[in-house]
Amino acid sequence: MSAMEILKDGLRTALYRCGALGAWHRWRNRHALTVLMFHRVLPADDPAFALAEREFTFTLDGFRRTLDFVQRHYSVVSLGDLQRARLGQTHLPANPLLITFDDGWRDTLTHAAPELARRGLPAVLFLASEVVELESPRWWQDALVAALAEPGASARLCAAAGWTEAPTGSMGQALAAHLGAMPETERQAWLAQHAPGVLGQIADRQMVMLSELKATESSPLAIGAHGHTHSPLTLSPDPEAELQASQRMLGTLHQEVRSMSFPHGAWSGELVLAARKSGFDWIFTSDAVLVDTSHWPNPVPALGRIHVPENIWTCKVNRIDPARLATFLFFRPLKSLRLP
Repeated sequence: MSAMEILKDGLRTALYRCGALGAWHRWRNRHALTVLMFHRVLPADDPAFALAEREFTFTLDGFRRTLDFVQRHYSVVSLGDLQRARLGQTHLPANPLLITFDDGWRDTLTHAAPELARRGLPAVLFLASEVVELESPRWWQDALVAALAEPGASARLCAAAGWTEAPTGSMGQALAAHLGAMPETERQAWLAQHAPGVLGQIADRQMVMLSELKATESSPLAIGAHGHTHSPLTLSPDPEAELQASQRMLGTLHQEVRSMSFPHGAWSGELVLAARKSGFDWIFTSDAVLVDTSHWPNPVPALGRIHVPENIWTCKVNRIDPARLATFLFFRPLKSLRLP
């Protein structure tokens, strides 16, 4: 670390330890809803951890430390609490926070949910509904991420998709949309041909099964939608069909699903309207903002969420650091996302 970085780190730590950052947060964010977005939670010594995408994977120890921080500085609320506040039936507590998970990883049930239950904390699992039916142990999108990490993969996979030029925007999102439009058997064959070996790296099933979700009546997790195939809806030829397929599948869980988050964080005002038409009342983006809850418009605008990584932004000496986590979360822009 440079001298300036050491000075900044020392100042940040001092302001946190003396309570100044916490006091400022309690005042500034007292009516601000913070929505945290997690993906995977695994013990550091789990063999699956070594193959997981690190940007979106928390160690179990790091997750516990983050929950310690959350319980120290926030009031954790449920989707039901938000709904009752919107209807004027109750008031949200000061500094409310909603915990969410994306995709439908099995470790959300096996590692994250038990820790939440032990603390009595609710959360939402935004499920890409197709994953409960897939037969391959490795999720095809995880395999695609691994394939793209190989040297020269972007150009090779671009050619395999039949594109003469690289797509504008994210190559990963474009390929996810391309593969998401295929039947599962064709998708697996494509990956086996153009990214040989990546599917076979994982032997144990990564994603939740429908039977496991149905058996979690006492789970702290409410279920929300996250698309059907997890393809970016902005690139989907028929986003309404994708949304409706998700609704149909989640309807088999015998619980009303009225919330969703956009896969890959890709959204637009038109997609928000399409989601409302498909029956979703609570719609979440991946825009890293806090939400002003001093007034609930009707309908509620799309709400931002903050992706929390376990990296240099939140850690010190490879462990979650409360002072860094405080500066990472407390200073986020405060706004509501408006429909056009």
